[in-house]
Amino acid sequence: MYQRELKIQKGIKNNIRFQFKNSDQKRISVSTQTFIFSLIDVNSQKLVVEKPLEILETNTATRGLALLTLNESDTLDLDKSNYSFNVKIVDGDGTFSPTYADTYYSVAGTAIILNDVQPVLQPSQSVTAFLKSHNPDTDLYEHKSGNINAHPEFNGNTALHTAAIYLTGYRGTLYIQGTLSNTPASFGKYTTIETRVYDNFTGIDYVNFNGVFTYVRFVHIPDTAPAGLDNDDPSYYGSLDKVLYRS
Repeated sequence: MYQRELKIQKGIKNNIRFQFKNSDQKRISVSTQTFIFSLIDVNSQKLVVEKPLEILETNTATRGLALLTLNESDTLDLDKSNYSFNVKIVDGDGTFSPTYADTYYSVAGTAIILNDVQPVLQPSQSVTAFLKSHNPDTDLYEHKSGNINAHPEFNGNTALHTAAIYLTGYRGTLYIQGTLSNTPASFGKYTTIETRVYDNFTGIDYVNFNGVFTYVRFVHIPDTAPAGLDNDDPSYYGSLDKVLYRS
């Protein structure tokens, strides 16, 4: 008997106990029985999980008790939605007989996959605009993205950040920088977290880094052309086209 709606948390271990009773609501012995749990997508009618129950019955106090263990991997790829489930008895000849969800001989129960424990990934922020400025200390042109919210409220002490850098024939150096300031100036003081050097690179470079920051920014400094005039020759240094960043 399983009249209650199951609430299953996605991506973590769930232990669910089933109590088997007869039509008079009396506990019945299941010590010699084998039961199979099936979880079905109500939209596609596709079987998404099928697992045996572990019989817990050892004495009168645990009569009719069985355990379903759903591991993290069992629900990780399932959508947050409604599902139906049933429990079958494996007969001695290998065939199946139904157990019933209520006193009206319904064979299916209702389950809901929830995602109240796992963190939800934030969408990527696309950085396509860089402001060019001249640094008189180095006599080089720098291209800065400005302040990008790193959403520290979503992060722990080892918060993971990811960036995908799209480049076309790029020559130069990329600096990924972060700050703990809550109100940094438009191009305020930052600390460099990661440095990447490119030599005529075309493609996507992936960078992962950890830490809690209020804002991050991306600064790239092109290489100087062989003529040695300055580092403001796009025909030589190529382009840094885009950065997709997620905290």
